[in-house]
Amino acid sequence: MDNRTILIPLSASIAETCTFPIDYVKTLVQVNKKGGFINFLKQTLKNDKTMIYNGLKPAIMRQCVYTTLRVKIYEHITENKIISNRYIIGGLSGGIAQLIASPLDLLKVRYITNNTRNKTIYGECKLIIGKYGFLGLWRGATPNIARGCLVNFGELATYQYSKNMIKDNFGVKEGTPLHFMCGIISGFAGAICCTPADVVKSRLMKNNSQYTGVLNCFKHTIQTEGVTALYKGFVPIWLRLAPWQIIFWTSYEKSLMIFGDKFF
Repeated sequence: MDNRTILIPLSASIAETCTFPIDYVKTLVQVNKKGGFINFLKQTLKNDKTMIYNGLKPAIMRQCVYTTLRVKIYEHITENKIISNRYIIGGLSGGIAQLIASPLDLLKVRYITNNTRNKTIYGECKLIIGKYGFLGLWRGATPNIARGCLVNFGELATYQYSKNMIKDNFGVKEGTPLHFMCGIISGFAGAICCTPADVVKSRLMKNNSQYTGVLNCFKHTIQTEGVTALYKGFVPIWLRLAPWQIIFWTSYEKSLMIFGDKFF
């Protein structure tokens, strides 16, 4: 096992823990027809402050699988020059990783949208399989995979492209300032690309979802709330993706430097 296989999930877990409260509130905004980020944040903190970390366990498990796979696949394809276009590589890497990690994303959303205590990963899996069958663990996987493709189309390639551009044109060397700037840029690009798929994914995955599928959710959302509803939660998505990217990339790149490995 190489250093990167250890450092990627470690860095992803740190980033996820730091930004999870934003993801928690963002999910509540997306699955409800009324209410904004501030309203749900105040409501959550007023009712039970500890609930804002409800779902962190499956969220970290998801990142350990999802981020490790997407970064490793991206690096493998680019290093071996299997495909030349970095944006296509980013989208492909994200889609494959999300397909495998989708059940953990489903568990995270169910934890957030069903705030009862004493839930367990095993217990939630048992409930899902009992109601929808084994493939029910991949409920909402289609928009989730689309989201994975889109967010990584924006994140991975944009991070690497912006890093090379800033180094070449502005003379900024490898280090925290460079990784910080590129994290902000890639987070914004990822948020723009993935928000519509993220909205549909959250609504399909929520506890007791009323939608029968992707098209039904997409159509019903537009008909009842308008096209702008597909970008519901964009601000919290960006507010989460930007610091997530900053924390992940600075942690990961700094760790690579410490272990004498090459930068991303």
